[in-house]
This record gives sequence, structure tokens and C-alpha cells, in this order.
Amino acid sequence: MMEFRKLRIKTKLIVVVLLTSTIGLLFTGMGVLTLDRIKQKEILAEEMSILVQVIASRSAAALSFRDQARAKDNLTSLLVRQSVEFACMYNSVNQIFAQVARGSETDADCPPEPKKAGEYFILGYLDAYQKIELNDLEIGTVMVRTSLIDLDRRLQSQILMSIVILSVSLVTAFLITQRLQRAIYQPIVDLGDVASKITEHNNFSIRASTTNEDEIGETIAAFNAMLNKIEADNEELTRLAYYDPLTKLANRRMFSERLLFALENARRSGERMGLIFLDLDKFKEVNDELGHDIGDLMLKAAAKRLEAALPLNATAFRLGGDEFTVLQVGVSEAELEITAQGILNGFAEPLILAGRQLVISSSIGIAMSDGNDNVSSIVKSADVALYQAKDAGRANYKIYKGG
Repeated sequence: MMEFRKLRIKTKLIVVVLLTSTIGLLFTGMGVLTLDRIKQKEILAEEMSILVQVIASRSAAALSFRDQARAKDNLTSLLVRQSVEFACMYNSVNQIFAQVARGSETDADCPPEPKKAGEYFILGYLDAYQKIELNDLEIGTVMVRTSLIDLDRRLQSQILMSIVILSVSLVTAFLITQRLQRAIYQPIVDLGDVASKITEHNNFSIRASTTNEDEIGETIAAFNAMLNKIEADNEELTRLAYYDPLTKLANRRMFSERLLFALENARRSGERMGLIFLDLDKFKEVNDELGHDIGDLMLKAAAKRLEAALPLNATAFRLGGDEFTVLQVGVSEAELEITAQGILNGFAEPLILAGRQLVISSSIGIAMSDGNDNVSSIVKSADVALYQAKDAGRANYKIYKGG
């Protein structure tokens, strides 16, 4: 400290700026890298969760019918993702049913027993587990192991870039310290504040601002670009979610996958499946007269009543607006009629919303299949039956009879 006091003011300013710039950039860089690493691991975990959910859904039939070839084909499709090391499928008693490994004809290094459904980071890998369910019964588990090599490469390049930026910033600070000390130091402080706010509030819409056009400005631009990427990834993951945020019912994407699976299962098992289309009668009038808030409340209430009216082998979906569907597997025409009548009965009691009594009713169209239809044809059949129900006076159901 005594030696520092003997230095000239110019030298002191240079030392202070170099030290503060170094400390500020180092802590900011560490915060950014740590935040990015954590977020990228979260994104990878969510991506793998969605991926194994899809494979688990597609593999239910193969596992149910002990079709090892098809199960292995489903697992092999995972290897399209370069970071996937191997994948395993377990049966209901936690025995390995099928397995694939990258670049090897030998068996994969599958764990002897699956873990609970979820994502687990172990050393340099991420293991993702997902239950395989059929008719709401757990019949097995899918496990996928993916390496973190892409994340490690990203971290290495970020560290190298941070070192380069730090070095250039220190040279710039040394050359222009007296006049631009604050211009060099303040943007770094501001960037640290932004990183702290993002960490504290978990709000990735916050952005750093600067008028600098030097290396510090480039650093802040890169930081903001990273935040833009995180926001875009979050929006994409949200868009890929499988549930309707308003009614909490499964959405159109899950409906499409479940319908395809139900048709395949019906074709293999010989059992029939039913598709029910329904919408709320005069829902548009409620929206126009009472507003969208009341309309949303009606949709929520309708969804609850719909789920309460369904048997265990039926699942409800919301396609959008006031359009709902129901898939019922292993069913006869008479059982479908019972389900449809149960839905109508469930909607019979008036709703009390915002102090007003509203009558809710539904028109229902039903189509059946033995599995020899495709998705388009059975959807069209149910839709035709729905319009027949509307033409017949609403608040009733019709079964598609062909023609």
C-alpha cells in the first residue's frame, strides 16, 4: 500500500482502472458463463424430456405386444441426435426389453434397473427416464443417455472469447484511462447489475444497454444476443408443450399423437376405438355478449365437466376455441353412446358465472374405427357427425354411419 501511495496519479488511475476492469469483467464473465451453463443444461433436460415422452408414447404398443424389433427401431431413431450415446427400454418388471448404442453392435451399457421418471446429470452425461403408459397403466420405462459434449464445447469457446475480450479491454483501458475511465468502468458495472437482476428475478427479458462501440459494447451485444437465444428457446419449448394453458387439458399436438397410436393399437389388437368431436352450442354468443373473460371461465368449467363425465378408458383434449375431442379405446358403439350421453348430462346443469346463470350444452359427433382408417378420414367422419348433430337441433349426439 505504501508503494502505491508513492506512484504518480496517472499511474494510480491506470492501476485502478486495470484492476477494476479486470475484476468487473472476470466476475461478469463468470456470472454469464455460469448462468448460460445452467440454462443450457435446463434446456437440454427439457428437450430430452420431450424426446423421451414421444418415444415412450410411440413405444407403448411395441412393449405391450412384446415387439422387440419395433421397440428397437423406436430407440434407434434417437441416435439421429449426435449427442445420444445409447437408449434402453425396460418392461413392467424393470427388465431390459430393448437397447441400442451408438457405433456399436454390442449391447448398450444400460443400468440394471430404471430410475424414476426424470432427468439426471451424472458426470459428463444426462440420463433421461420416462414411464411408458398404456391406458393410464405403467408398462415400462424408456431411458436415454446423452453426452454433454456440445455444452462443453460451447463453454470452451465462451471461455476463450471471454479471455480475448478481457485482454483487449485492459489494453484499451491502459491507453485512454484518464479521460474515459468512467466510460470504461460504468458499462461493466451496468452489465454486472443486469446479470444480477436476471439471476435474482429469473427474468430474461431484461437487457443491458450501452453507447460504447468498442470491445465492451461487443461484449454487451453478445450478452444480449445470448439472452435473446434463451428467450427464443423458452418460447419454443413452451410452444411444444403438450397441455392447453387455459383448461389444462391435453392439446392438439398430444391429440394427434394419441389418435395415431390409438389407430395403430386398434389395428393390431382387433379392438375398436372411438373418436368424439364436440363443441359448445352458442359459445360465440356468450363471448360476444359477456366478454372473453366469461368465455374463458365457461371453457374451464366445460373442461372440468367433460373430464368428470368420461370413463377411465377415455381421454379429453382441447383443440382450440370451444372445440374438444375425446378418444376412447377398446370400446363398442353402445359404450360410446353411454359416454356421449354422460357428457350431455354433465353439461345439463346451468353454470353460475359472474353472478349470471348460463346454460351450457354441446353438440357431439362420434366416429368409430377398427384401425383401418387414417387420421384424416376418422377426423373427417367425426366432424361430419358433429354437423349432423347441429343440424338435428344441437344438444345431442350423432354417430357417423358412412355415406
